[in-house]
Amino acid sequence: MEKSKEEIIETLGLHLEEQQNLPPLAARIYAIMVLSDEDGLTFEDCLEKRGASKSSTSTSLNLLLKMGIITYFTKPGDRRRYFTLAKKKTFFLTKLQEFLKRLEAEKSVITLVMDYHKKHCPKKFEEGKERTGVYLDYMTDSEKLLQKSIAKFEAIELKEN
Repeated sequence: MEKSKEEIIETLGLHLEEQQNLPPLAARIYAIMVLSDEDGLTFEDCLEKRGASKSSTSTSLNLLLKMGIITYFTKPGDRRRYFTLAKKKTFFLTKLQEFLKRLEAEKSVITLVMDYHKKHCPKKFEEGKERTGVYLDYMTDSEKLLQKSIAKFEAIELKEN
């Protein structure tokens, strides 16, 4: 059974709350923009689609703007702002770069601890060496895959510009 647009907005909203640390309304507004086929949504559109107060909608839009997740544009002769997703073309590239940064940081910390154990706690080092080695191998393979995917996205961007 195919999910309705509202169900997809809710599912995506929950995901964005968790992954981007967004408040519920901001996450739902962001989800609406992801699924919208319109060029941009006005403040009134966001207000109508969520049924939230003007204050809450304004706060959520300002948060998304401040975070750089959305941007806005105006149309000649129209005083309204039209909100849209920022950097549509780089969304996945940015996500991959964030994953790579987190992976590199974790790998660095694990290696630091392992080196410390090797020098100062040989028993702990020996006990954890095999399991930690498997995990570090996984991280190294993931790192290579992320770097390869990032290079592909960068090539696409170069081609489009």
